[in-house]
Amino acid sequence: MKYKVKKLTKQIIAIVVPDKYERGMLFCRAQEFYESPNAKFRGKHFSIWDYVNWYVKTYKRDCFSYPADYVGFNIPLETVIECYSEASAFETPYDTAMWSLATKLYDTGDSRKYLIGVDTVETDIFEHELAHALYYVNDNYRQEMDAITNQLSKPDFDCFQKNLLNLGYCKAVVRDEIQAYMATEMNKKVTKGFKHVLELYSSYSEVFKRYLKQIR
Repeated sequence: MKYKVKKLTKQIIAIVVPDKYERGMLFCRAQEFYESPNAKFRGKHFSIWDYVNWYVKTYKRDCFSYPADYVGFNIPLETVIECYSEASAFETPYDTAMWSLATKLYDTGDSRKYLIGVDTVETDIFEHELAHALYYVNDNYRQEMDAITNQLSKPDFDCFQKNLLNLGYCKAVVRDEIQAYMATEMNKKVTKGFKHVLELYSSYSEVFKRYLKQIR
């Protein structure tokens, strides 16, 4: 598997994997351990084959299409370490590769490191995943984004939440996903039913672009 490790800041690290299939398989277990909509997998040590079976049946696929369905990934480094804390997690070569990456990058003196998985650092996908990383490691960024989200009416917030849950996200990451999508793209599936998309996009993206300048 070909990949590059690019340290964007002391806390944010991009794992650049050009091949879409290998990128998806590398991050699959840890990402679903972090935020799977199914409590059977989220925060649990599970068999990847049980996950494959559930995924195919739940999303009515002809095959395991996870690497084709998701192009970018984001996860706290400490969560990756926790995910692989049991020997049962090592079922594929991708598990071994992710563990090797995580242990090389882990520093007990700074547990708030964050990994993003992308194909390049020059696309909207990269910016979306970077927004997640900033939300996790940068308190000021998170507070500014939450302040915008807090201004949403309950019907508007519920609209966003319903759309995100329908896309397979869990409730725990709804606020994070709102800011990441609205700061970097106007995804029609996420904004379905929302009438003030352009105005909201402008508010979130202004904050994101300000912090992006500090990285690029």
